[in-house]
Amino acid sequence: MVIIREGISGDLEHDIPQYKLWQILFMFLWPAVWFSFLIYIVGRRFIPEGGVTPTWVVLAITVLGTGAELVAGLVLLRREGYSLTFAALRNRIRWQWPKGWQAWLIALGVLIAGLALSMMMGDANRALASVPSFMPPEWWPTASNPTVQVSNAADAFPDMDLQGNFLFVLLYFVVGLVFNIFGEELYYRGFLMPKMRGVFGSWDWVANGILFTLKHVYQRWLFPGILVGGLGFAFAFGPLGSLPLAMVFHWIGNFLFQMVFLVLAAFGLG
Repeated sequence: MVIIREGISGDLEHDIPQYKLWQILFMFLWPAVWFSFLIYIVGRRFIPEGGVTPTWVVLAITVLGTGAELVAGLVLLRREGYSLTFAALRNRIRWQWPKGWQAWLIALGVLIAGLALSMMMGDANRALASVPSFMPPEWWPTASNPTVQVSNAADAFPDMDLQGNFLFVLLYFVVGLVFNIFGEELYYRGFLMPKMRGVFGSWDWVANGILFTLKHVYQRWLFPGILVGGLGFAFAFGPLGSLPLAMVFHWIGNFLFQMVFLVLAAFGLG
């Protein structure tokens, strides 16, 4: 195999077949179609008239949706000739932490900036959700509906008895970590982003973040906040060369505050 330098991080060298533009777009399109089918066709059948989406439906869609992305990423990596072990995939998916204090300082700055911008995007999400064709359905889960005020875990999971329900807290943590975080990051960053270099060059991380945002067309009222996160995750994987760091950013952005509120509610404190 001819070894070529690929990616922005200087210590990652591997020969990765590059996708053409139409292939890149397709790799973002099929998950958008799959999620839209799960939500608006399958999941809608289990939502009571005039009610909100049951939590079990949300979890099932998360498992089936991001689970498909996880499986696709693993299958496609296997087709490239890699064994599905961390040792074999380490360089391919950049399974390493940033090196040097400068990189960690940049990572900290990106995390702080991302959290600040995400909080600022709350108003932008609410404004976008009032625009025709961007309004969330009345049955949309409250946790990701910017038109609904959420002040505690009970507001986010109105159909769940949370006090003492540590099993649900554990289930929510595992589903979020394994499927939403590991699944999405392995597929969109670990597998796909290195194959975008040939089309987008050193701006592959920007293109990845934007296309990742557009992929979430099924919850398009959250585009402003998703864009901030998507660019942050892609920057962690691209310029900083670390998939685990991208996963940490993603988990903090999606689940840190939810898990804090869930744990407090399980102890009867919120």
